[in-house]
Amino acid sequence: MRPRFPALLGLALCALLPAESSWAQSVHVLKTDAPVERIIRSEAGTYVKAGELFYSAVACDSPAGLCLTPAHAPAEAAPAPAGALPDGRIAVAGTGDIRRAWYARPTGRYAHGVLGDSIEGGSLIVVNAEGRQSEFVLPDSMVFEDLTPRIADLDGDGTNEVIAIRSSRSGGAAIALYGIAAGQLVELAAGSENGRANRWLNIAGFVPRPDGGLTIYGVRTPHINGRLFSLVFRNGTLVESNDIAADVSNHKIGSRELGLSVVGEFGGKLDLILPSQNHQRLRFPLSGRADIALPGEIDKAIAIVDGVILTATDDGALVAVSP
Repeated sequence: MRPRFPALLGLALCALLPAESSWAQSVHVLKTDAPVERIIRSEAGTYVKAGELFYSAVACDSPAGLCLTPAHAPAEAAPAPAGALPDGRIAVAGTGDIRRAWYARPTGRYAHGVLGDSIEGGSLIVVNAEGRQSEFVLPDSMVFEDLTPRIADLDGDGTNEVIAIRSSRSGGAAIALYGIAAGQLVELAAGSENGRANRWLNIAGFVPRPDGGLTIYGVRTPHINGRLFSLVFRNGTLVESNDIAADVSNHKIGSRELGLSVVGEFGGKLDLILPSQNHQRLRFPLSGRADIALPGEIDKAIAIVDGVILTATDDGALVAVSP
């Protein structure tokens, strides 16, 4: 039966379960009529899927600072076209030379299955602002162990880079950058691999720099002693910094949810928010802000709504945190 709100809640669901004394004072559990299945971040806002229903998370005058209002299913990235990675999506950019990107040539040649199956991308396809399509095909020793590429102007020069997770049979995963040069899609640079096959990494976020570029942050081996690292692409050169923080993670093995980290501003300072290795605390490794204990292990995307962090536990409890 389709779940319904109790009539007394009206259109906004703001009822809260009280936090136990061992939790941080800023942690609240928002009551939902069904377990939370997904948290969806989109340009239109942040949405929660609980049971068959969708809700929009909005700021309100409640102890948590957030309420849920019923909503239609939000628009999400379009599935990749026929012949592409079966569960892949199309990345879209509104400006710059590269406007769309997706993974193609699905292959089972890299038997790892960290994202829930053994099918990975064998090539990257991009479409430029004029509609011209280009493809970069990996050698048989490599795959894109990823679902959807990312498009961003990393060095602030007005042209876009495509950021991908590329894995090899000899060294495992690395972050690789692609762009258009002389009309062709080429690999511009790549960070170091993890050291052996079946050792994955996940991209954590992009933090703006004063020079107009973006610093990439990622987590090496998020399932095994996760370590935070960064990459700066400037003047055609990639500079890597490793072991920025330990005891971090932003993925559950076998899950297709890659959004367990987010960049946000608190107290006028940009920070990266992601779980601890056991997914029971939120960590703030760039500012050194104290960890915040959670009421359970989180496995849903992390979003920020009007300064409040929103996520959900593996048993479907919706959690709002004000750091």
